[in-house]
Amino acid sequence: MKSVMKQTFKPTDWRVGTVTQIVPEAPGIRSYCFSFDSQIAHYAGQHYEIRLTAEDGYQAARLYSAAMPANGTSNMLQLTIALMADGEVSSYIFSNVTIGSQLEIRGPLGGYFVWKPEGKSPILLVGGGTGIVPLRAIRLQHQQANASTKLTLLYSVKTYPYMPYKYELFPRIGQPASDVIVTFTEQAPQGWLGHEGRIDNAMIQSVLQAYKTTPQVYVCGSTPLVEVVTRQFVEAGVNPSKIKAERFGATS
Repeated sequence: MKSVMKQTFKPTDWRVGTVTQIVPEAPGIRSYCFSFDSQIAHYAGQHYEIRLTAEDGYQAARLYSAAMPANGTSNMLQLTIALMADGEVSSYIFSNVTIGSQLEIRGPLGGYFVWKPEGKSPILLVGGGTGIVPLRAIRLQHQQANASTKLTLLYSVKTYPYMPYKYELFPRIGQPASDVIVTFTEQAPQGWLGHEGRIDNAMIQSVLQAYKTTPQVYVCGSTPLVEVVTRQFVEAGVNPSKIKAERFGATS
């Protein structure tokens, strides 16, 4: 399936999005669905910017990755937002934005950390905490495109309750989806037989062995996680040119 990217506006144009749904994903993490007056199109992995303007003219803006794919056939956009202790924008959104609220949004922005349906390389997604957001969009786009390339998601999270999209990643209680590998860094669910602890060299080697050829690796999470995991892939023999990394909020 070819990517559809026809748009009647520029990504740098500010548009008004109306909140149509708010989905609690985990403690301090919510997905906000916005409706626009025209269609939305972006590549999985791109992000959007929300701008708030106070009565005195003061402005604050924050970038958020698209949480779902959009190919220009719908006017809906989903952004998953984590409440940051010192975050001007996230604090305002969590305290004041409700169904029907309107916010200024522009995008899509960024062209580096993206996946396109016509891609031919196998994919390995690695993330921690809220770094799951763009990786989830890539995984959903891969499914919607019926892509034949191999995809695996390796995800590090503190506990099961703190996992966004848990019903997608764990369609059955205690068992992740077939293309998902999870490691719990603080407390695993009762009866859990999978990985525990932070992503390490053994996990990296194990997941790479399941690929016939070196995959395109996408790493997203906090700066410490991204730096450690990227180094582990290089030590495992993956060429740095095959690794795309994006730092994304706080993580486990």
